[in-house]
Amino acid sequence: MRLPVASDAELIYELYATDSDVTKYLAWKPHKSLSETNEFVQSRIQEWKDETRFTWCIESDSSQLKGLISCKPQSESSYSVSYVVGKQFWGQGIGTKAAKELVNYLINQPSVYRVEAFCDTGNIGSSKVLEKLGMEFEGVAKRRANVPNLSIEPQDCLQYALTM
Repeated sequence: MRLPVASDAELIYELYATDSDVTKYLAWKPHKSLSETNEFVQSRIQEWKDETRFTWCIESDSSQLKGLISCKPQSESSYSVSYVVGKQFWGQGIGTKAAKELVNYLINQPSVYRVEAFCDTGNIGSSKVLEKLGMEFEGVAKRRANVPNLSIEPQDCLQYALTM
């Protein structure tokens, strides 16, 4: 994993930002232009500076961009984790490997007591990843997330967490 840079926008745009299958369960609609993806990448870089969200690019050994993963502080002792992987890399364990590294790093910090993640109730792939991470299923969070590719109304989500 590595920090995002402005030049990643074109790769992200081509890899998944315009793909309706990949963005189906995300909190944003597929990008219609490269400038939209440029703004997205710039916002992730700014969030690092503001310490409001920490995003990394997921790469292969050959430095091929495969997706993004991030964590967002929920409190001084709690983080939420999310990720996205390009469709051509689904089923290869890439999201699981990256998420495992991040979750393990976070939960091993002395001040962190909770790492959580959620996914839409229909997102079976992500729920399996969260279970592989050893996260405990906490239940269905009613109307938890905006998923504009599914509905204009908030959707129910499966809530998972790892606690210390």
